Amino acid sequence: MSIQGHRRSISNDATNVLSELPALVVVPSVLVGMTLALWTLKCMSLVLFQNKIIYMPSLPPYSRSEKLEDYQSMCGKVRWGEDSIMSNDGHRLAIAVGEIGQVIDHNAKSSIVILYFQGNGSSTPPRLPLLSRVATSIHDAIQRDVIICALSYRGYWKSTGSPSQPGIEIDAQTFLTWAADTYRASQVVVWGQSIGAGVASTALAKHVSELNSGQSINVKALILETPFVNIRRMLVELYSQKWLPYRYLWPFLRSHWDSEQALRRIGSTGKQVPPILLLPAADDEVVPRHDAAYLEKLCRDLGLTVSTVSVPAALHHQASEKPQGRKAITEFIKSVI
Repeated sequence: MSIQGHRRSISNDATNVLSELPALVVVPSVLVGMTLALWTLKCMSLVLFQNKIIYMPSLPPYSRSEKLEDYQSMCGKVRWGEDSIMSNDGHRLAIAVGEIGQVIDHNAKSSIVILYFQGNGSSTPPRLPLLSRVATSIHDAIQRDVIICALSYRGYWKSTGSPSQPGIEIDAQTFLTWAADTYRASQVVVWGQSIGAGVASTALAKHVSELNSGQSINVKALILETPFVNIRRMLVELYSQKWLPYRYLWPFLRSHWDSEQALRRIGSTGKQVPPILLLPAADDEVVPRHDAAYLEKLCRDLGLTVSTVSVPAALHHQASEKPQGRKAITEFIKSVI
């Protein structure tokens, strides 16, 4: 028998077998098979394209082509400019620098410098009005020059490269080193929002544990806005149904952003640790509200100075946009500076 004839025979046999099965067996079998195939496809997509899912520098469309001057008119008295630095592995990183006050000397001890680590979506320019309102609130309350520096991770805005946790960790260390050189005598506040809270805590943990006395920046406060414990827990919480396979994909994660691990590392250094403000959104639709409570308890167990202000009626991206959120940030900085 020819190969073609053999294949035709096998096909006919399979058709005959299916035709002999009752419909009550065939239909459920097909549905189960299709469901398993779709589950498998989605699981593979989540694993293969996880960096595209976690890091979204191009959303909304054209966000990477936006300019600082497009938003300057909405920034009040805060003057914005652009700087760039080179990461240790050769990527150019864009930094937006906003100033309010005289700012005659960037190294003045009276200056307050805020190092801002953004969330996972969009670029820096659309954030300028929000950052300006926070900087203005601090300036008006404390009557000091305020400088706010917003880092664009690799692949975001004008920064080169593609985002990943190992790469962003390098970017964050480069940013802190640049700040140490540029604002050595100033009082520094490290502020991270959403995934940026994980970036900020991870960066500060590494910086504090590895710095030499000549490389230190004078960090007076750490602000973690809408923080989560780690991405593994987020995966389980997003897919809470135990029968869904997606919650079991954590061994394949390439990004972890583990704030718990970072805070434990900070607490174990034996060095002076700045006070921490946790700023969760009461109506957060992304991060479960108990994550902030978990981190607060962890900080207290580690002997770290921590306070928590839950911003009422705030969604995930609104904690610092709401007046109550800005007030909490301002009063916290005023209390530690």
